[in-house]
Amino acid sequence: MSAGLIQFEEFSLDCDRYELLRSGRPIKLEKNPMELLILLVAKNGHLVTRQEIMTHLWGDDVFVDTEHGINTAVRKIRLALKDDPEQPRFVQTVTGKGYRFVAELKNGNGARLAASPGVGIPAATTPVADPSRIAPARASANRAVVAMVVALALGVAGYVAWRALSRTPAASPRVMLAVLPFENLSGDSSQEYFSDGLTEEMITQLGALSPEQLGVIARTTSMVYKHSSKSVQQIGQELGVDYVLESSLRRDGDQVRITAQLIRTHDQVHVWAQNYDRHISSTIGLQEEVAKAVADQIEVKLSPAYAHRPSRSHSDPQATEAYLRGRYFENQFTPEGYRKAIKYFQEAIDRDRSFAEAYSGIADSYRFLVVTDTMAPREGTPKIADAARQSVLLGDGLAESHNSMANAMMDEWDWPGNEKESKRAIALNPSYSNAHRIYAAILAAERRHNEAWHQIGEAMQTDPLSPPNNAEVVRTLYYARDYDGAIQQAKKAMQLDPGYYRTHFWLGRVYAQKGMYKEAIAESEIVLKATPESNLALTEMAYSLASAGQQAESRKFLRRLEARAKNGFVPAYDLAVIHIALNENDAALKYLQRAYDEHDWAMFVAAVEPRLDPLRSTSRFRELVRKLALPA
Repeated sequence: MSAGLIQFEEFSLDCDRYELLRSGRPIKLEKNPMELLILLVAKNGHLVTRQEIMTHLWGDDVFVDTEHGINTAVRKIRLALKDDPEQPRFVQTVTGKGYRFVAELKNGNGARLAASPGVGIPAATTPVADPSRIAPARASANRAVVAMVVALALGVAGYVAWRALSRTPAASPRVMLAVLPFENLSGDSSQEYFSDGLTEEMITQLGALSPEQLGVIARTTSMVYKHSSKSVQQIGQELGVDYVLESSLRRDGDQVRITAQLIRTHDQVHVWAQNYDRHISSTIGLQEEVAKAVADQIEVKLSPAYAHRPSRSHSDPQATEAYLRGRYFENQFTPEGYRKAIKYFQEAIDRDRSFAEAYSGIADSYRFLVVTDTMAPREGTPKIADAARQSVLLGDGLAESHNSMANAMMDEWDWPGNEKESKRAIALNPSYSNAHRIYAAILAAERRHNEAWHQIGEAMQTDPLSPPNNAEVVRTLYYARDYDGAIQQAKKAMQLDPGYYRTHFWLGRVYAQKGMYKEAIAESEIVLKATPESNLALTEMAYSLASAGQQAESRKFLRRLEARAKNGFVPAYDLAVIHIALNENDAALKYLQRAYDEHDWAMFVAAVEPRLDPLRSTSRFRELVRKLALPA
């Protein structure tokens, strides 16, 4: 057997072949978890710090959420090994320090491997368990000393050290690729919407190309590198990708020249380059042509769903242009931006009734207006459902269409339908970060917190620099009631973008549940400053003040909302949570019943929302949860 074969219980780790087996059958494990598992095994019972793991997996001075990346890698190792973090057989957490591999190791011949410090190996990093539970296993491992086994362990250590130093791409279940923002060479800054839109289209095409073999960094993270002077090699190290696709466009009227080149990151070799001259109406279809050329170069097999789906070309150039303008405004993540996006998506549809992606854009834009309490569900929900169904009808092979339908199912309180559509979207394009984020939301609402954490981890893997994704990590932890973890993640998210108000929104809720009322009020003030007229901001401020015992101040905001409700839309759910904080449970229950009757979108978290806890013992509340078909 290979000297790189290590055995532990029913598992075998073949370091030479980069393969994990269970009872002889291969287990899928992605690049970073595999790298970390080899590192932990090479250290054989010795602590691997979080700093060592960070250096080993990403190198120094990286601009990614390494803490989350480490946690995700450890979680995936535990899932593969069916390991319980509370009673670990394999990977043990050392709180505040890192991890160690505690199972007995044997070589390919069945001889036991002695514990070895793994000299020269960059070490690891992540939060973990009680040190008193670790000591017996460590002492036992340290007592065994066999020279031949030590030599073998040092051989594994040398392999890990070589991988860390060389930073060459490892054999991995998926090749990872980043699409850098298209460079606009037209000399007209007003064409940025066009270049940004094509960047997003290219990411979408490549993400759906070969889900099992190719992972693609999502739009928000890629856009961080717009106008960046960083080398391809540095970008590759920061994002953990094997290839980068660089593109530029030059537009002259309705004619477009696109230049694309594929670069291998570890040595910056230009693997492929091509120029394309097209009419503007062919630019979206051209993305498929480029994606297939990239697939040929990196030798990935097209998925059947991608290979057999119909062409996405649109003959009307003004429809294409309107659609790309819609995407540009949609990505502003503001109510005004979404309203403009709806206008342009509708213009695209008016010119081309087969534009499935534009229908999806309309559905997603209306949903943003509903979930930010900008539009009443009775007005927005039917429009979301109609547009999503039309998008699926026209584009059944598009992940975006099924993700829009998942949103529609959530708003209709069809939980099985939501899960079905979310899984379909993810199957079509596992790199589509938003699909993982939506799926995580419903899993959390159903108290499936481990699954929710896995899905938000998947979203972060392809879009680690996305402020919405980072805020959703805080949200996921809030509903799992891991308040300390949520605070830690919120602070990291604010390092990425201190001005993104949704992070402060969730952090304020966390602080209120921890009884840190001064901090909760401060976060709510930031949200109110960012969106001074929004129902959500007024509600968060009123709740934080009432929780802190400042009832008179809270009622000022409550009165503003009540006055607004006479002539406009204020969700009954928002009024309910304020009355809970004011210790007025009867009024809260009255408003919750109204929220149910009005099909308020926020009711889907009724089973897990901590702010509703004072009502959980009442029969009226339990009946509402029962009618929602959520876990009580």
